[in-house]
Amino acid sequence: MKQGLTPYMLALGPIAMFIGFSLWPGGGTDDSILLGDAYLEDVKNVDMNMLYLSILITATGILMIFGGFFLLSQDLMANSGKIQQDLFMMSRIGFMFTLTVFYLFFALSLESAFIAQGENDDYASDPALADQLVMDTYYMSMSIWSSMPIAWGTALILFGIAAVTGNNAPKKPVEWAYAVPIAAGIGLITFLWTGGGDAFFFFAIFCAMPVGILMLAGQLDEEG
Repeated sequence: MKQGLTPYMLALGPIAMFIGFSLWPGGGTDDSILLGDAYLEDVKNVDMNMLYLSILITATGILMIFGGFFLLSQDLMANSGKIQQDLFMMSRIGFMFTLTVFYLFFALSLESAFIAQGENDDYASDPALADQLVMDTYYMSMSIWSSMPIAWGTALILFGIAAVTGNNAPKKPVEWAYAVPIAAGIGLITFLWTGGGDAFFFFAIFCAMPVGILMLAGQLDEEG
C-alpha cells in the first residue's frame, strides 16, 4: 500500500513534541510550577534562543499529531456509519480547539519572556509595569493551558470510540490499537482527581504512535 502522510505524522509527531518539551528552558514546565517572584527571576534569565527553538519544535510536533488524527479520521470516515462520522467530526472540533490552546500558550509564554528581558521597548521606561505585565501574561497563559486536558481528552475519547465501533469494529486484534486514544483521553480528563498529570500528558502525546507504526509496518490500513 502506498503510504500517505498520516502514519509518518502519527509516528514522528510525538517524538518531535517530546523533544521540544524536553528542551524547554526554565522551571515553569515541571511539577513545581514557578509562581510570583520565582517565575519573574527565572524568565529574566531564560535563554530566548533555546525557548524559541523548543517552542518551534514542540509546535511542529503538535501540528503533526493533531494533523495525523485529522487525516486519519478523514480516511476512516469513508467506511464509517453516520454515528461514527458524527463522532469523528466532533473529535476534530476538540483537536482544533486543543491546537489553538497550545499555540496561544506558546505565544503568551514568548511574550512574557520578551517583556521580562526588555525586548519590548514599549515598557522599557517603567520596570514595575513591565514586571506586572510579565506576570499577567504568564498567568493568562496558565489559565488558557488549564482548558487543554478537557478539550484534548474529549477529542481522544470521541475519536477512539468512532474508530472501534459500528463498521469500524476491529476484525483482528491489531486493530484495537485504535482504542488506545480512549484510555489516554480518560486519563487526561480525570487527572485532576487522580493526580499523575505528567504521566497522562505524555501518554496522550504517544497514544497515536502505535497506530502510525502499525500503518508503516503494513498491519493497519488508513481506510480502516
